[in-house]
Amino acid sequence: MKSPVHLNALRAFEASARHQSFSAAAAELNVTPAAVGQLVRTLEDWLGTPLFVRGNSGKARLVPTETAEHALPDIRAGFDRLTLVMERLREGSTSGVLTVTVSPAFASKWLLPRIDRFQAICPDTDAVRRQAQGWCGPQAQPRTRPCAP
Repeated sequence: MKSPVHLNALRAFEASARHQSFSAAAAELNVTPAAVGQLVRTLEDWLGTPLFVRGNSGKARLVPTETAEHALPDIRAGFDRLTLVMERLREGSTSGVLTVTVSPAFASKWLLPRIDRFQAICPDTDAVRRQAQGWCGPQAQPRTRPCAP
């Protein structure tokens, strides 16, 4: 699946249509009004159809075309869906599990005496301890055979 090349242009179009102003859309998106106008023009060129009726003055200065009005609900639903997915991804990245792989000696002498204090400070985090067989140091990967002396 090809990534949406014009995602920023769609954001600029949707905000411009909602505010009926490139300036207000620019303030929302933290860019310049010229940047919003350029994004919208790029989208119009790519689609081959105008998205706004541009007036010279007054409240009706930037009015979405009928075609744009029909597309806006789907565009907004798409952005709502993307927001939901991003929230799910963020929730998934904080699983609440801390996995520590250490040598058996380090675990028994240093880690285990401190694990209760850690869990008191971070009650929502489960600590999982794994012992590495053939531990060769902090940068080493667990090995199946003993390390050389």
